[in-house]
Amino acid sequence: MKKIEFIPLVGIHIEDLGRVPFGIDQAQVQELLGAPSDALDGQYYYDELELRLDFNDLGQLEFIESINGPYPQKTEVGIYGVNPFQVEADELLHILSEKNSGPVDDAEAGYCYAFLNSSVGIWRQMTVEDIQEDIEAIKAEGEYEENVDMLLEDLEKAKFFWTIGIGVEGYYAD
Repeated sequence: MKKIEFIPLVGIHIEDLGRVPFGIDQAQVQELLGAPSDALDGQYYYDELELRLDFNDLGQLEFIESINGPYPQKTEVGIYGVNPFQVEADELLHILSEKNSGPVDDAEAGYCYAFLNSSVGIWRQMTVEDIQEDIEAIKAEGEYEENVDMLLEDLEKAKFFWTIGIGVEGYYAD
C-alpha cells in the first residue's frame, strides 16, 4: 500500500515519490508521477495511486482527489494524522470542521461537504439512514433474505465517506 498524505492548500506527499504541490503544470506532474493511466478534459487519472488530478485553464494543478474509498486497494490516505477512510463519517466531519475553522458548504448534507477555508471536500453516495430505509422497504416486500449480504455490505460502507479531495485556496468558493 502506497502512503499518500493530503496536505490542505499545499498538495500531497506520496511515499517514495515526494511532494506534488498545487500550481505545477501537467508536464511537471508527469515528471513526478509518470504518464497518467487516463487523461480527460483537464484531468489526469492515476489508477495505481487511486487519484484524480484536475488542472485549471492554465494547465496548473488545482485539485487532487482520492477516488477509491472507502476501501482503497493500492493506497493508504492520510489527512491531519488520520485515514479518512477508516474514520466514521461523523468523526471525520468533526475533525475536518475543527481544522477548517470557518464556513462549511453542507448544501448536500449527509452526502457531500466542502470545507471552504481549507479547500477540503468529502463525498459518499449513500448514508446509513438511506440503507436502513432500504432494509425496511425490502423487508416489507419479503425480499430481505435474498438481499441481506448486499444490504449489510452497503450499511457498513455507508458509515464512511468514499472520496476526499483537496484544492487550491478558494477552490470551493462560489
